[in-house]
Amino acid sequence: MSPATGQGPRLDAGYGYALDVPDSWFEVDVRPATRAASAADLVNRRITDLPELRERRADIVRLVRNQAAAAWDAGAVYCAVMAEPVADGLLPACVTVSFLPGPVDADSGAPDRLSPLLATFRTKSARGEGDPWTEVTTVDLPRAGTAARTYGVEDVEDPDAGSASGGGLTRSVRVVIMQTYVPVPDVNRIAVVTCSSPAVEVAPALLDVFDAITGTFRLRPAAALVEEV
Repeated sequence: MSPATGQGPRLDAGYGYALDVPDSWFEVDVRPATRAASAADLVNRRITDLPELRERRADIVRLVRNQAAAAWDAGAVYCAVMAEPVADGLLPACVTVSFLPGPVDADSGAPDRLSPLLATFRTKSARGEGDPWTEVTTVDLPRAGTAARTYGVEDVEDPDAGSASGGGLTRSVRVVIMQTYVPVPDVNRIAVVTCSSPAVEVAPALLDVFDAITGTFRLRPAAALVEEV
């Protein structure tokens, strides 16, 4: 993977994060005041290097803006978007990083911080072919240690449905999704790396890509991350 590096904010405990994504992905500004202009500029610069994307420009800009807005609304501090042209449109995917409170009454100094997390998740088997399913496991991230993970195919609320209907109606969209939960050292907070795509027909291949991207995640003292750049 030829990486671009996403750098995150310093946390209260003096930690930050970094994540590498393929250089074909768009690292997106999620801030409402600047994301629209930033998305257009980002796509325009990419088209200069990849003119084959030109005919999809409007679709890619719209996708990047929508993903940035959804990431911000979900509380994410980082977002990167894939928009691969295919015969009938675009193959989209997204990765976000968020920081959430840890389980209530969890001890940030406990040697086992995963059990309280894992207790909140449930596996789900598909009832029939093409139905949603969820697996729960643990993974060893090369630069972030052992983490909890859920992955599978799920139905999630479509953030665009409410706005399109005046805020009244909502609908769900089926996505392939992987969420990896990394305890932050010295504080009861969890870093969540979420990868998703509506392209459920290629779920196995996407899960491999999501695993590779998440495997680059690291938490380091803020000073150490500055030295990496």
